[in-house]
Amino acid sequence: MMRRMDAIEQEQPLRVYSRVRQAMEFIGRHLKPEKTHGNERLHLSNVVGLLLSAAVHPTVRSLRLIEHHSTHDDARRLTGRDIVPRSTLSDALARFDPEPLRPVIQALQARMPWLRRFDPQTCHIAEQLIALDGSWFNLAGEVTHALQMNRGNQGVQSRVRLNLQLDVDSFLPTDLDVSGAGEGSEAAAFMRRLASGCIYIVDRNFVHFGFIRAVREAGSHLVLRLKKSTNFTPSEDRQPSERDRASQVLCDQVGVLCGPTSKSNEGRASRTSKPPEGLYRRIVIQDQKNNTQVILLTDLLDAPAWVIGELYRLRWQIELFLRWLKVFANFDHLISQSPRGITMQFYVAVLLTLLLHMRSGMPVSKYTLHILEMSAGGGLSDEAMQMLLARRLRERELERMRRSRKKLK
Repeated sequence: MMRRMDAIEQEQPLRVYSRVRQAMEFIGRHLKPEKTHGNERLHLSNVVGLLLSAAVHPTVRSLRLIEHHSTHDDARRLTGRDIVPRSTLSDALARFDPEPLRPVIQALQARMPWLRRFDPQTCHIAEQLIALDGSWFNLAGEVTHALQMNRGNQGVQSRVRLNLQLDVDSFLPTDLDVSGAGEGSEAAAFMRRLASGCIYIVDRNFVHFGFIRAVREAGSHLVLRLKKSTNFTPSEDRQPSERDRASQVLCDQVGVLCGPTSKSNEGRASRTSKPPEGLYRRIVIQDQKNNTQVILLTDLLDAPAWVIGELYRLRWQIELFLRWLKVFANFDHLISQSPRGITMQFYVAVLLTLLLHMRSGMPVSKYTLHILEMSAGGGLSDEAMQMLLARRLRERELERMRRSRKKLK
């Protein structure tokens, strides 16, 4: 009997909280020394650890539930306190600056395992593929820094926008910030945080002359869906190749963006600045599924037209990630009303996705989150976790092969 108990003890699953503690050790090495008061016991690293351990459980998404969760033995070891009252956590979220977590996120990103290109047809493109999009999150009550939206019979709703940059191959965020009232459009918000050596893939909300110019000045490229009303003056018509026609490419032109025309607008400037200089391509693709034409603008003059279409299709990855964040990870409910606290919660969401990716070796998904939750409850051993992840990877590989065969047909 004793031998059997010893064997069971050796087979106990490696609990998720131990991984959170390991992550907190890594975070602690990359966090700058914290300035604290003599009677202060809850620090930035404690708050991050508590939020990370709570994030493993998708049901723990309110201050009251996090307070209850903080009494868990492993959570107590992360915070150094027997309990973290919701009022204390609320004050800490409003007071702590989340920006020291940004170098931690960058350090974790540098440790990410390599993933092959999501779409094998774009493997020859060396630049990093980044999709940009903004998504609204609701806040309880009227918050001064938030955007107030009239919801009719529901009254006024306070909302903030998450401005997200996503690597479409790794399915991981590369950058984010939060916007509220009076902070401009999506395009204007992203102009402040552009990187070099990327291809930015964006939808029609980013038809903004200032944004297009900013991407070029940052040393990056873009694939942008144009509005039909955007003026474009072609100087060259390119004949679509056989592969282009198979991908439903209807038109491929090189030219310039000329801006709106009127007698009083000699510079052809729009509300978003003057037209950017240089040559661009305007590619029209027939979307057979939705029976519409997709008009794309890009500064990639040498890539085949069908590749530009494949690049734009990858933008859907950011929609899937935002859906994962809101629906499966249950981050649609924000527990803070302060700009710092809201940003902190999104940073913790990014840390969670990085840790999930490092642990599983595959992009984050509802499957990896569910497996992690099962492990956190002690109902899944490390061996069983690896078997489930391997099964999911095999399913993904078979699905990728099926899609490739379908495209060849």
